[in-house]
Amino acid sequence: MPKAPSGWASWSEKRREEILTVDLPGGGDLLCAVFFPADYGIGMANLGIHYIYRALRELGASAERFFASPSPFRSVESDTMIERFPLVLGGISYEPDVITFAKWLELSGIMASREYRESSPRQRPLIGAGGALTYINPLPLSGICDFIILGDGTETVRHLVRVLRGGRSRDETLSTLAEHPSIFVPSLHLTGEHSLAAAKDDVSGDYGRSTWIVKNGVFKDTLLLELQRGCPNGCRFCALTGCFSPVRVRDVELVKRDIEKTLRAAEFSRIGLVTPEAGDYKYIDELLDFAEHKGKGVSFASLRVDNLTERMMKALVSGGSGTVTVAPETGDDRLRNICGKRFGNGDVIEKLEMAARIGARSAKLYFMIGLPGETREQVMSISALCGDIRLKTGLAVTASISPFVPKPGTPWAGEAFAGEKKLKVLFSLLSRSLRGVSGVKPRAAGIREACVEYAVSRAGTEASRFIARNVLSGISYKKLLQLSDRKETEAELSGLGLAFPRFMKGGA
Repeated sequence: MPKAPSGWASWSEKRREEILTVDLPGGGDLLCAVFFPADYGIGMANLGIHYIYRALRELGASAERFFASPSPFRSVESDTMIERFPLVLGGISYEPDVITFAKWLELSGIMASREYRESSPRQRPLIGAGGALTYINPLPLSGICDFIILGDGTETVRHLVRVLRGGRSRDETLSTLAEHPSIFVPSLHLTGEHSLAAAKDDVSGDYGRSTWIVKNGVFKDTLLLELQRGCPNGCRFCALTGCFSPVRVRDVELVKRDIEKTLRAAEFSRIGLVTPEAGDYKYIDELLDFAEHKGKGVSFASLRVDNLTERMMKALVSGGSGTVTVAPETGDDRLRNICGKRFGNGDVIEKLEMAARIGARSAKLYFMIGLPGETREQVMSISALCGDIRLKTGLAVTASISPFVPKPGTPWAGEAFAGEKKLKVLFSLLSRSLRGVSGVKPRAAGIREACVEYAVSRAGTEASRFIARNVLSGISYKKLLQLSDRKETEAELSGLGLAFPRFMKGGA
């Protein structure tokens, strides 16, 4: 992101490469900036942005998109500067996005601190946010945002638009927004006892596919289709079961209808299946047959080893993808079982041997280090498993290594975080070992980013104020940790009536 909103960089080329899959009204009486804190290619792979933009436009609002790059302060739709927008909505998917959002606001000329904006005599836009983080812990946004949409937003945004059209004063607007049980207004809700709840929308409606087909992005020339929300598997490190459930499954006839509608509106070559785990979708074989009949390849975000079938693998390879992605999490069977994934190294190798026979050329494997109770031998078992996969399958292997970060809303919320020093040692040991295995490429996530992720995940209102006031001078994750007392965050969440604190027990 640039240091200042200077220069001219038009989005015209990106606009020419986009195809709308739905008919949307133009214009509108409510100018709204929808910001995603990543570059355009990553942001356009997020269905939440597709849904909220579409909902706003269908409600008659003049929504325009902003991304962190390549031109962060001008809208995709019209190259309009952010300073023209009286309403800004951030789509916050994960913890470091909070800092990116705050920095973007400051660099655009908008004070990131909610309290500073409240005391400023100048024109102040309303700042709101929604997204995946709000299911888990919305408090990191409380020092930045005037309001926060909790959970699914496509229904809640109807209340937002009605209120903003009411001609009310700023205080009256926030007070009326706060009447909705899934809109958190920090200036009003952080005192007393309240009964807020993350919205869980019905997935049987018309929102289930991407609003655009894009020619440049993470998923090029791909129709994104949502299959289900929530997850029944209950892995101990994952927030999906605790925060995003109950499991809501889209009927296969609705999904096929979305494909048919898009075929009439746009050209695309592939269907991207958006779901926590495609193998859990009970209609998966019927859907794959339908996609094949329509001449469309499919892609899966990730595949659970114990659910990976020959039919799914054939669909992946025939669709043009030579890479199968799975998440063993660790190379040790016992530790993997404790994590909640009940399959062994033998199962991983067997499924990847099948993938190689069908035509896969490479495998991407997701692992974590710093897991609760993990030994150095268990860390090094990752290298041994990758070597066995390479030897027995012939697949080129990419081992993606991430630190374990305990999250609110998970059974391991109270477990210890390994910390920067220990993680660096483990990464160094494992990376050296993996580099010695022919055909295996290690890829490590940033340790410092994981430390920030951990600190922000525990943040309450005091830490959020610190982020908002100091984002341009630099945010120390150690200072964030000092300000992010788990018990205080738990108490604040409990005061809002949110269900997340039931998982935040034990640990440091």
